Amino acid sequence: MKTRDERTKYIIRHKDGYFIDVAGNQTFDFMKVTKWSDEESLYDFLNHNSYAPPNPLDYTAQRVHITYELIGVDTNVQQE
Repeated sequence: MKTRDERTKYIIRHKDGYFIDVAGNQTFDFMKVTKWSDEESLYDFLNHNSYAPPNPLDYTAQRVHITYELIGVDTNVQQE
């Protein structure tokens, strides 16, 4: 049984260091913003979406490594 997985995601970071979500809300807490599966989708949003922030060149994709782990799971249980 798989109890751990790791993923790479991307978030939007402004040149001044804060992050934004798809609604344009600014925060320094990267856990509160939208996570993108790939850089291409993030840059498509920044450059072509009507909800994108002004001046897309002020933003970049920040890579985030996320680890998911099941806690307190009996690894001897068979999965269907």
